[in-house]
Amino acid sequence: MGQAALLPFALGSCSIRKSSKGNPALTFGIITDLHYADRDPWNTRWYRDSVAKLKECISVMNENPPAFLIELGDFIDKADKETETGYLRTINGVFAKLRGRRYYVLGNHDTATFSKQEFLDLAGAKENYYYFDNGDYRFIVLDGNFKRDGSDYNAGNFDWRETYIPISQQEWLAAALKDTRDRRAIVLIHQNLDDETNDHGVKNAPEVRRILESAGNVVAVFQGHDHSGGFHTVNGIPYFTLRAAVEGPGLENNAFALMTVKKGRIEVRGFGKQKSYDVKI
Repeated sequence: MGQAALLPFALGSCSIRKSSKGNPALTFGIITDLHYADRDPWNTRWYRDSVAKLKECISVMNENPPAFLIELGDFIDKADKETETGYLRTINGVFAKLRGRRYYVLGNHDTATFSKQEFLDLAGAKENYYYFDNGDYRFIVLDGNFKRDGSDYNAGNFDWRETYIPISQQEWLAAALKDTRDRRAIVLIHQNLDDETNDHGVKNAPEVRRILESAGNVVAVFQGHDHSGGFHTVNGIPYFTLRAAVEGPGLENNAFALMTVKKGRIEVRGFGKQKSYDVKI
């Protein structure tokens, strides 16, 4: 994960840069906020049911495999380190049944007991923020698990409402967006970038949005964290907040989605309680 020099960007409304490529349809899957734990329900969170919910998601994905499946953070819930290691091994064992590529986004609960590196090592993931290219699209994964001073969330040393994208990651993001080789970009993050005034929002989100808007090639942002889900457009960029899978008992309360991006549109096919969308881009 290289750190690039800060790139200048102009302020103003978003204008999507046209690609010279054909942008054929690409489908990928998302699930978020499983909060798996082997314990009794609390409030609206049914922790144990997340195993069955992820199994259903994997079964759907394996029928007609998408390009990949990504989970947007809060894979597990809090316990002591030994117990939480067991939680992660259990739910990650289900995730590994996917017949295809899978990716991880760090959530605040993932670092409630572990350091970031401990979580990544146990999950078999490599980096806390990164990008990968698939066809005509660049997928950029961000890490909002930083405190105001730029230090990492680490083993619960944080207030989950204090979330920032530090300047070094902003610089890296600007470089990753500039060097897309005419690909269009899709951003994925656990916390919310569309409303910094909300408890779930990244507190310096306006700085990040200026980078996204100025790049001219960002077609969507997908995020989790706010369990109720939602949809919001800011300066021409759609922000999809996925509903939490942990909410409610049984498969009837599952929540995951297949996203299809194609020329001029994003189609979100929701399963269970996840809403579906058809958005012009």
